[in-house]
Amino acid sequence: MATTPARTESAMIEGDQAVTLRGLDWKGYLTILRLRGERPLPRMIYLDGELLLVSPSYLHERLSQRLGMFVMEVVVGLDVPCVPSGRTTFRRRKKRGGVEGDQTYYLANAGRILGKDEINLRDDPPPDLAIEAVHDHDATEAVEVYRRLGVPEVWVGGRDELRILVLREDGRYAAAESSVALPPLKASEIFAWVTRPETTSDTEWLRDLRRWVSETLVPRRGVPPS
Repeated sequence: MATTPARTESAMIEGDQAVTLRGLDWKGYLTILRLRGERPLPRMIYLDGELLLVSPSYLHERLSQRLGMFVMEVVVGLDVPCVPSGRTTFRRRKKRGGVEGDQTYYLANAGRILGKDEINLRDDPPPDLAIEAVHDHDATEAVEVYRRLGVPEVWVGGRDELRILVLREDGRYAAAESSVALPPLKASEIFAWVTRPETTSDTEWLRDLRRWVSETLVPRRGVPPS
C-alpha cells in the first residue's frame, strides 16, 4: 500500500459523489486500481499523489453519452478511422498521473492500436481525443494528466459551454474554435447538439444529427456522401 497514510476528503458535485485521497503514492494508486478490478466505477483520476474517485450522476452520464454518440455519428459520416477506447485507464508513473476519460478515441493513431488487447503508453500512443463531461466543477486534474500524457485534443463540455483544447508544440493546451482531430467541426456546433433540449428520445435526436452530418458537415469538408 501507500508509504504514507492517505487522507480522505469527500464532496458532492452536482449529484456526482466524489472522494479525494491525498498522500497516496504510485504503489497505492495501483493497489486501488486492482481492488476495483473490472468494475467501471468509481472513475479514478490520479495526479501527484492525489486520487479523485467519482461516481457520476445521471446528468453527468447523459452528457457523456450524448458526446460519445455525437463523435461516432461524425466519424461515420466523415469516414474517419476510429477506435473508441472508452474509459480505459491511461497512466504513466514517469508522468505521475493516471486518468479515465468519460470518452476517449483513437483517430489518427487508430491503425497503431487496432487489434490490441492492451494499451501500454510506454510503447503505444495516447488517445487522439479525450472527452470530459462536467457539471459546475472543472476538469483541471484530468486535463493536466492528459497534457502530461500528450493527448493531442480534449473536449471539456458542460451545461454552459464546450471548450476544445488543442496541445501546442510547447506542451500546453490552447483553446480552439474548431477541432483538429475532426475538422471542420466547431465547438459551438458540438455544444448546440449535445445540449439540445430533450423533448424527444435519443432516437429522434440521432436521426436529426445524422441528417445534419450528411447535409452540412460532409459537404463542408468536401467528402463525397456514401
